[in-house]
Amino acid sequence: MAETFNRSALEIPASLTNAYVAPNNASTDRAIVLSVLVANVDGANAATLRAQVFDNGGNSLSHLAYDISVPAGASLELISNKLVLLNGDVLKLQAGATGDLAAVVSVLEIT
Repeated sequence: MAETFNRSALEIPASLTNAYVAPNNASTDRAIVLSVLVANVDGANAATLRAQVFDNGGNSLSHLAYDISVPAGASLELISNKLVLLNGDVLKLQAGATGDLAAVVSVLEIT
C-alpha cells in the first residue's frame, strides 16, 4: 500500500461542488482528510459555508457544516480531527455566494 500526501485548493462557488475525491482504483483505497482550511476572501462581509460527504454512488452520507458563518477576513478549520473517506467518496463545499470563500483540503491517500 502506498501512502501519498495530497492537497486540493479551490474558490468555493455558490453551488455544491467537489472539493476532494478519494482515490477509487481499488476497493481498499482510502483517504484521510487532515485539514480543510476555509478563508473568507470577501474581506467586507461574513460568508456562509456548507460541507457534505457523498459516497461514490452520489448518496449523501453526512453534513459536516450547514450554514456556518465565516467572519470577514477570517479563516475556519473545518476538520478538528481526521475524516476517513472510503474509495470514491467525495467532499463537497458550497459558499453562500461565489467569490466569498476559498479552501485548501489536505489529505493522506492510501492506495
